[in-house]
Amino acid sequence: MNRSIRFNFYLSFLMLALVTGLVVLLRVRYTDMPIIDKWAMPFAVGLEDTVIFEVFRWITELGSSTFLTPLSILFAIGLWFYTKDWLASIVALVGPYLGHKLNYWIKINVERERPRIFAEAEGIGYSFPSGHAMISVIVYGLVIYFTIKYVKSTKLAFRINLIGIILIILIGMSRYVIRVHYLTDVLAGFAFGVVCLLLCIKIYEYLFTWKGKIVIWKSVSRRR
Repeated sequence: MNRSIRFNFYLSFLMLALVTGLVVLLRVRYTDMPIIDKWAMPFAVGLEDTVIFEVFRWITELGSSTFLTPLSILFAIGLWFYTKDWLASIVALVGPYLGHKLNYWIKINVERERPRIFAEAEGIGYSFPSGHAMISVIVYGLVIYFTIKYVKSTKLAFRINLIGIILIILIGMSRYVIRVHYLTDVLAGFAFGVVCLLLCIKIYEYLFTWKGKIVIWKSVSRRR
C-alpha cells in the first residue's frame, strides 16, 4: 500500500474512532440513559441463567487484567526473543499500561454506575468505558499487528487477523451480556481502544524508521 494512502487510512480510522468515542461519552455524560441502552438492556436481562450467559461469562476472562497482564509480558518477551525488536517489545508493554491509565481517568471523570456489580468478573467500580473492551483492543490488536509484521505466510496472517478481531468483539460483548456494562460502555471501549492502538502503531512505526536511520548513519560513520 502506498505510504500516503496508508497514512490517510490510519488518520481517517483514527478520527472516526475518536469522534465515535467522544460522541458516546457526551451522550452518556449528559443524558440519563442513551436510547441504545434502553433498547439493549432488556435483551441482556433475558439471557440470564442461559447457556449463552455461561459461555460469555468465561469469554470475559480473556479480557481480564489477570489474563491480559501476563499475556502482554509474555508476548513482549517472546517478541524480543524471536525478532530482537526491542522497540516492539516496549510498545507491547507500555501501550496497554497507558491505555489502562486513560480508561481509569475517563471512568473517574464520567462516574457512570454499572448496571450491576459482579465482583467475580471484575464488574466493580465505574462503568464507562468498558476496560475489558478497550484494553482487549490494545493488547490483542498489538499482538495481531506485530505477529503479522513478522509472519511471512499471507494465509496465516489473515487467519490471525480474523481470529483476533472476532475474539476482541466477543470479549467486549461479553461485558454487555453478563450485564456489568451498558452497550454504550462497550462501544466506547472499542472506540477509545482503537484510538490507543492506532497511536501505538504510528509511534512505533515512526520510532522504528528513525532507529533504522540511526543504524545506517552509524554504519556509514564507521566506514569513514
